[in-house]
Amino acid sequence: MHLDELTHLGLIYPELPGSDVHTVLRAFADRLQGTGTVNDPDDLYRRLYEREELASTGLGDGVAIPHCKLGGLDDVVLSIGINRRGAEFGAVDKKPVHLFFLIISPDGKPGAHLQALSAVSKWLKVDDHVPRILEMTEPQAIFELLRIESS
Repeated sequence: MHLDELTHLGLIYPELPGSDVHTVLRAFADRLQGTGTVNDPDDLYRRLYEREELASTGLGDGVAIPHCKLGGLDDVVLSIGINRRGAEFGAVDKKPVHLFFLIISPDGKPGAHLQALSAVSKWLKVDDHVPRILEMTEPQAIFELLRIESS
């Protein structure tokens, strides 16, 4: 699964606001409504937050993969956000999160949801991907990194 196939320039936010889990998830939900990706930002926020209450999606090393399933989608959607100041996200290492890979999947496609999570996790394991993406300030550059470096 190629990450660039799950996203587009309008879903990449190199200046994502927020200082904690609530404000970051709300920013994502509102922005995704603004792109027409979701109709109900409150429902998206609620589902993402419910998932975070089960266990933080903050992996450590400044990265989180918030995710949920949502009705009304045809395909998996990947949105990427960079929070320059860092947000408190309950990460396993207790450090602020700077890089977010948000995944929302159709309710009826659990296999696609797991494939997307796996693809993001695999991409993040490449040594230089996180530092490289954090240096970028333009959605096009981030998209190109995903396009070239996805497998």
